[in-house]
Amino acid sequence: MDKLGLFDYGGGAFHCVYLSENDIRIFKEKNLTIVTNPGSNCKLASGVAPIDRYIKEGIILAIGTDGAGSNNGLDFFYEMRLASSLQKIINNDASAGQALDILKAATIGGAKALRLDNCDILSEGKLADIIMIDLLRPSMQPINNIKKNLVYSGSKDLVKMTMINGQIRYMDGQFFVNQPIDEIYKKAQEITDNLRKN
Repeated sequence: MDKLGLFDYGGGAFHCVYLSENDIRIFKEKNLTIVTNPGSNCKLASGVAPIDRYIKEGIILAIGTDGAGSNNGLDFFYEMRLASSLQKIINNDASAGQALDILKAATIGGAKALRLDNCDILSEGKLADIIMIDLLRPSMQPINNIKKNLVYSGSKDLVKMTMINGQIRYMDGQFFVNQPIDEIYKKAQEITDNLRKN
């Protein structure tokens, strides 16, 4: 793919469980992104990506979920915890899979992977794409190291608010998506029933 010029303008790859030394060299030279999908890789028993190695090599790392067919949960907090824990296991090292590295991959890394330079960090002039976490929950207390709390104890149930480009889309259990949420669920069920029939 590299010889065909596929990576001349960036890009990257998903999973990247088994990269050769040459693959790693190409990723570094072309500034490509790796999107790891630990939940999917576990469900499919396809292996564990050595993301600590990729981070040490300076490769941009993002975290993904893959699709619902190979990862039913689609929960980023679960993916962060898995990404970190699996590094500890494959490296036989409790210090592997550092929480800050994992949190960066789940946030800044995702923006970089998609070349969304306008929402990679919270800064004046950039899109306000943020979530607000309820820290007054047992899993977040006591607050000693918030990065570790988020990676090891966080869950989607702690999300109080989701904002996209400055617009609140979810707050305290209510969705603001210009369509009744029950209609979205109904349509999703119709599609699922259709697929099962066919």
